[in-house]
Amino acid sequence: METDLSLSYVLSVPSGKAAEQPMPTVFVLHGRGADAHDLADIAPLIDNNYRFIFPNAPEPFEPAPGFTFGYTWFDGFPPERDSLVRSRELLLRFIDEILARYPTPLGKVILCGFSQGGLMSLDVGYRTKQKLVGIVVMSGALYEADPPPFTPEIPVLIVHGTEDDMIPVHAARRARRILEQHGIRPEYHEFPMGHYVTPESMAVVKDFIKRCLA
Repeated sequence: METDLSLSYVLSVPSGKAAEQPMPTVFVLHGRGADAHDLADIAPLIDNNYRFIFPNAPEPFEPAPGFTFGYTWFDGFPPERDSLVRSRELLLRFIDEILARYPTPLGKVILCGFSQGGLMSLDVGYRTKQKLVGIVVMSGALYEADPPPFTPEIPVLIVHGTEDDMIPVHAARRARRILEQHGIRPEYHEFPMGHYVTPESMAVVKDFIKRCLA
């Protein structure tokens, strides 16, 4: 775990290249109660000579007083505004820091997240000054109380399970409609699954990222 930037993070380059070589960078944000290591195993599933950055959310997750496990990007659902804004600002700074540290060809950046991380990816992806070529939202949602300045130039993939009992599929459908109202045509897929990923859903994610970074 690297700890010297605005957020701690795990770095992974499954292709075996040196991390300092120029290559596309894929940020992957975990969900509530997890940590930076939680999604690291998906890197080999979608690797195509990419650098993967797995940031750790900033706050310990405390589901009950005195009991904590993992980390969280924000409190509550729908998100509590102040906690989300704090994470938004940290994440925007962190993205700048990573792209200053690791050589990345211009525009070869993807922001990807699961659950809370998917919501943060949508929220931050349209706010960063860095050029993105794609946003991936897995089992996530959109923070509707303070939406970002949408632009149709950034492709979006939304993947969600019809049996998701943590963030119901209607949250993904609402996100899709709102994006469409702003001129964005997200690539949208539903799978008969719960609040997790499957080989089938990851195959869709891999294909989308490969096309965006081609």
